[in-house]
Amino acid sequence: MKLLPSVALFALFVLAALKTNAQEESFAGSKYQALGEAWAGLDGCWSVFGNQAGLAGISHPTVGGTFQNRFLVEELSSRAGWVVFPVQSSVFAFSLYQFGEIPFRNEKFGLSYARHLFPKLRFGVQFNYYRLYLSEDNRSASSSGLELGLQYLPASGLVVGVHVLNPYQTGVKTYSGNFSYPSRLNVGVFYRVSEVFSLASGLENDFSRQFRLKTGMEYSILKRLWLRAGVSGKPYLFSAGIGFQVKKLTMDVAGSYHQYLGNSPSVSFQYQFGR
Repeated sequence: MKLLPSVALFALFVLAALKTNAQEESFAGSKYQALGEAWAGLDGCWSVFGNQAGLAGISHPTVGGTFQNRFLVEELSSRAGWVVFPVQSSVFAFSLYQFGEIPFRNEKFGLSYARHLFPKLRFGVQFNYYRLYLSEDNRSASSSGLELGLQYLPASGLVVGVHVLNPYQTGVKTYSGNFSYPSRLNVGVFYRVSEVFSLASGLENDFSRQFRLKTGMEYSILKRLWLRAGVSGKPYLFSAGIGFQVKKLTMDVAGSYHQYLGNSPSVSFQYQFGR
């Protein structure tokens, strides 16, 4: 009986998302894609591309990678990899994100740090090094950025997250003008309704009047098999995916449909070392 009101709540989130303006954002892995990019309250290794505070609970070294064929256009594809390693009460991570193909290629190298400040409060920070290949003068230009995240656990199964990307404007200068990297604020919640069903929702703002509502749900049909769906907008973006675990290897497959530009399939993996 707990599932019915949860699905109704998800439907309300969907209706709200269809009325919300938004802009595109960079790819953060198949699991997050399937959940409509509602990642502010999520934890786990993929938080290296979301809210870094979610890394604080990791207890074993883990590596992972992902690939997305954005709108089925090779030149718009993205790929990323990361390694996460806990050290006593702290967690460190290194990540690499690459978008596009030469003559236009954008890269981001990230170094993350996360820990519990208190039993119910997680903190994360990431220092980014951006590199943009400029075909117009056959060189690369670089810049730096910062990400900050907090997650609060007010009750069992409930997480409230806040994440800030580039609180100060960063970018590079080119002969044809300035290329600016995005600055965004994400606020969201994650709610584990039951052992098999979870909801995630978030609101994104680019420090202007543009807001984007994102929501997703996850259902565990078996112990190590998950079905996911999500929506965000506007423009409207509908997504779905599946995840499964085989021993220490976890695989995620997802796809999203943009109302104007079409489909974007992706695949991700992660492997955990130790017990």
